[in-house]
Amino acid sequence: MKTSIKLLPWVISALIGSPALAQQTETQDSEAQNSALQNTGKSSRVTSLEEIIVTARRRKETAQESPVPLTVLNEALLDRYGVTGIDSIASLTPGLVTGESGGAVGGSISLRGVGSGESQAFIDQAVSINIDGIPISTAQILRVAQMDLQQIEVLRGPQALFFGKNSPGGIISLTSAGPTEEFESMIRTGYEFDSEEWSIDGSISGPISDKAGFRLAAHYADMDGYIDVDSPINLIPASNDPYSIQASGLDAFPQKEETFLRGTFDFDPIDQLSMSLKGTYADTEVTGGTSYFSDITHCPYSNPQELYPVADNCKNDGKIVAAQIPEEVLALNSQLQPNGHRDSEQILISGTIEYDFSDELSLTSVTGYYKAEEEISSNGGYGLAPSNIYAVNYENEQVTQELRLASNFTGPFNFMVGGFYENRELFTDTYIVIPTVAAPTCPTCYELPYEATNQEQESYSVFAQFLYDITDEVQISLGGRYTRETKEVTDYTIITETTFDPAPVLSGTPVDVLAMPSYPGDTELEFTNFSPEVTLTYKPHEDMMYFASYKEGYKSGGFDGSYTAGAVLTNGVNSFDPEEVSGFEAGFKSSLMDKQVIFNMTAYWYEYEDLQVATYDTAARSFGTGNAAKSRVRGLELETKYYPQAVPGLELHASANWNDASFEEFFAQCYKSQSKADGCNFDNDPVTGNGNTQDLSGEQLRKAPKFTATVGGYYETPIASGLMMSFSSDLFYSGSYNYGTDYQPYTEQDSFIKADASIRLFAEDSHWELALIARNLTDRRNLVNGIDRTGTGGDYGTDAPVCSSLPATGGCIPAADVIGTPTRGRTVSLQATMRF
Repeated sequence: MKTSIKLLPWVISALIGSPALAQQTETQDSEAQNSALQNTGKSSRVTSLEEIIVTARRRKETAQESPVPLTVLNEALLDRYGVTGIDSIASLTPGLVTGESGGAVGGSISLRGVGSGESQAFIDQAVSINIDGIPISTAQILRVAQMDLQQIEVLRGPQALFFGKNSPGGIISLTSAGPTEEFESMIRTGYEFDSEEWSIDGSISGPISDKAGFRLAAHYADMDGYIDVDSPINLIPASNDPYSIQASGLDAFPQKEETFLRGTFDFDPIDQLSMSLKGTYADTEVTGGTSYFSDITHCPYSNPQELYPVADNCKNDGKIVAAQIPEEVLALNSQLQPNGHRDSEQILISGTIEYDFSDELSLTSVTGYYKAEEEISSNGGYGLAPSNIYAVNYENEQVTQELRLASNFTGPFNFMVGGFYENRELFTDTYIVIPTVAAPTCPTCYELPYEATNQEQESYSVFAQFLYDITDEVQISLGGRYTRETKEVTDYTIITETTFDPAPVLSGTPVDVLAMPSYPGDTELEFTNFSPEVTLTYKPHEDMMYFASYKEGYKSGGFDGSYTAGAVLTNGVNSFDPEEVSGFEAGFKSSLMDKQVIFNMTAYWYEYEDLQVATYDTAARSFGTGNAAKSRVRGLELETKYYPQAVPGLELHASANWNDASFEEFFAQCYKSQSKADGCNFDNDPVTGNGNTQDLSGEQLRKAPKFTATVGGYYETPIASGLMMSFSSDLFYSGSYNYGTDYQPYTEQDSFIKADASIRLFAEDSHWELALIARNLTDRRNLVNGIDRTGTGGDYGTDAPVCSSLPATGGCIPAADVIGTPTRGRTVSLQATMRF
């Protein structure tokens, strides 16, 4: 696989750099660009929201015409900020928090504080991703670069009607670029200095005939890593090194090779019929374990609590301490690699057919296929001593089909009706070995039970929306979605017995827990829901629109497929309840001063029932899913843009979000060592009297800052005949929030500011461009997840005090170290682009 990947840059260059094609298209592109500049009087890089077409309601309308709170990033903005994936847009969207997962699967994403947690294999995300009309509910999609995009729309709040599946937190909709009417090609190479990442991108697009067109896009990147890796094995005494620990050999992480390919074919055989087929392939190969994305970010006793403590390994500084997995452990499982690894392949195919019965009635079919496979190994000890080594496999295969019938009547009444179907097959397995400190040789390593499970999910829904123009200025829309969903665990295999002759092997007979007569849980769950929506819009004149909506949203419950370390034998597969939301939003969108100023405002108030939240089991070393009984999310969003006609090429923008997101009723798992006096005094154990839960009612939701804001500007100007220069600068502010899964007292993220900037030199006809793009110049690695470190901390819910120092004396209980997952730090990229 690696050989073919390394050939990709040369294939891109050969494909796009064809002299004949370049000569043919250069004149066409230049003429088109010059014509556009003459007609508009300024470059198309400055784009008003008045001009951006969105599909938030599955009808083509401008962002200012849509009564939906949304952030839109068109192709010009994506290019300006060097956006290569969903993580890249967090600082551009107030209230959006994304990040990698230090666990085995997926990532984290939340909007207005509503999210579904980290590293959970089988759950749908509260904020779902939609790519070219295909809903992707798994967080695995966050681990794939997204290139050659036409537009990203971030829709905030519940979205029940228009994106395939009901989404209670919002939608991030990505639309890839399509074929062009004339031949165009582009090649771009870039270098990011901190991670030493070299990349090359290319695309070619144009007509095949007057009825067909194509587009090919490719991306390849090779990264050395942006997290420094330290392996001070000189700190390990030779007399206390039973595993002959070897230095990592990595100087940085992640060492990554990434390949992305997309092909598009459009065909319009007759005027009434149009068809589009898109296929995407992404391959990512990472050297280094997924746990390396996280680090020890707090030590209550100054140094990490481990066999070989490294004093500096207790802060969020972009540096981790790691060593190789011992050879004796590698021999136990062929999937394990010395430094850990992640190999991922994802395929997405979408087919869209649109047929116009007449100018007033059209039928749309969207068919999707998505497959993700991932293989992982990692040394999750967060230090030199091997203490938590795991191998995980994950597979997700889904097929979706949506049909929509929509009207475009000239009268006051219009409608859209449709149906949606999804079938998903999921698989994951987990292997964990814990080399024991007391054992000088690995034959006494402790292997946790091997667990593997398959799950099938099937979803049907029908939806409808009816629009009626009460007057020329007032419109009402009524709609709703009915959903029926089933989720079935088809098997849950576990191996618990280990033999040690001549080496430790999980040798017990595989047992399907579900087939045991004593199995205590359900194997199939069924859910139904109806989510209505009503919106009233009032447009007194062309440049002002008021709107008010009542919305409901829903996300089904299910089985999370989390690893249980054998607890499934007595507790069954972990299940969780559906999440429901209802509430109101109202606001206005305005264009002022002859469309020089855009000013929008939205107020919202939503009540969530059984909000799905992340949990972490330190004994099983895995994330799970639970429910918070009641939560409330309310707030105010402001957005403004200024395009002064007196200064062509200048754009100023700002946005702000006040968000009060809190639990109204939630009794949650206690954190390690939390005493009764510190709040762990509910659901007491009848035998020991120890508390089991803490009352988080009134606390902010995780990753829900009360205030976020952005402010920035862009300016471009000619500096010589045919030569342009542009500058951009943006600031992003986030208030404080708690990122800890169990709301530990040490997991409070302070407020922070991130700064982005860019400078470009480019031809007036856009034939070439040189760009220097800097993101997060302030180098703030805000933390997005925090868990108690396995093997540290003591029992919770007792009357014992927390130790002020170690070793523990006088009956005190030691506090736990905290493992945190930060976002990426500063990046500075140099890019060179040629367009033909």
